[in-house]
Amino acid sequence: QDASEEGDPADPSEDGGMGVCLFRTDELRYDAPIQVDNILKILREFLQHFDKLRDDGPPKEILDIRDNSKDAEYWEAMSRVIPERTLKLWDALGAALLEYHKVLTRRAELLSEATTLQKQNS
Repeated sequence: QDASEEGDPADPSEDGGMGVCLFRTDELRYDAPIQVDNILKILREFLQHFDKLRDDGPPKEILDIRDNSKDAEYWEAMSRVIPERTLKLWDALGAALLEYHKVLTRRAELLSEATTLQKQNS
């Protein structure tokens, strides 16, 4: 039976919700319903026949052709994307926040001590 006569393979009502699908490629043709349990086995078989799909990186010729003479200049420019003034401001804010945290921590300790003293006094 032709897959076009089967209806929409993505429609769960077509297979009664059994998880069956149909697919075709130029190389392989699966007209029979594929059970969900068999998908991994079929994908492994498919990939074994198509080693050309595995990427070994760019060809050696392309690596030799690439001009990297301006790479150092590019990365030097990237190191100055954030202005020095902004970096100094962030450093100052970070230091101020650390000091503020210390003050708040000490305040919490003093509040705890005060509560303890109030309980002792009463």
